[in-house]
Amino acid sequence: MVSMSPFHFNRVFKSIVGESLHTYIRRVRLEHSANALLFNPSSTISEILAESGFSSNSSFTHAFKDYFGVTPTKWREIDIPKTISQEIRDLTPLHVEICMFEKRKVIYVRHKGYDRSIKDAWMKLMWFCDSFGLKFDAMKMIGLHHSNPNIVKKEECHYVACLETKEEIYPNSQVGVMEIPKIFCAKFSLKGEYGDLMRYMDYIYYVWLPNSLYEKVHLPSLAHYHKNHFLRKESRFELDFYVPIRYKVH
Repeated sequence: MVSMSPFHFNRVFKSIVGESLHTYIRRVRLEHSANALLFNPSSTISEILAESGFSSNSSFTHAFKDYFGVTPTKWREIDIPKTISQEIRDLTPLHVEICMFEKRKVIYVRHKGYDRSIKDAWMKLMWFCDSFGLKFDAMKMIGLHHSNPNIVKKEECHYVACLETKEEIYPNSQVGVMEIPKIFCAKFSLKGEYGDLMRYMDYIYYVWLPNSLYEKVHLPSLAHYHKNHFLRKESRFELDFYVPIRYKVH
């Protein structure tokens, strides 16, 4: 599809993403399965390993233990909420709306790290818009959260900064183009300052989700920014946080 040999594709992929294609796929599958073990208690380990792309219990258990240091069964026994911010207990129940996130065509920049350096990704998009005569401030800003910072080091978490566009734009070495599909989601309208979003995510994933009728699916959560704290001097945000979900099957 991209007119490259497998060897050259792997070399280009590693130079852009920072890890080999095999390592990338393995990491994404394992991080997804680790989240599913925590957030989808009604799903069996066999169901989770199959959904994560593993062919057998033995291969899954070996890969999981090699990556996380414990077996999938033991992972479920670890009370991770005790190790995260105790401030989630102070959060009042959040208003939630079950809805569809409509599909959107976006330009995007990938970023590694859940910290203030995310601003760099948004600045790249801003410079791109300036170069091609696009109105950055008039475009919808969407952040894709691929990682759970409670199980992945913050500097290794994957984030994607996106701008919705209807223009015909071609990808280059700095900016990509993709379509975010239509997704069934739980929507939370949130306000706060830098650092608060992680607290909200803890509450949503570890408190709201297990006690709801839903479980998370293997798609990144999305932040639709009305006020982007990475681009504002006061570091305050207003956003809608969408968690891709499905009804629990058991």
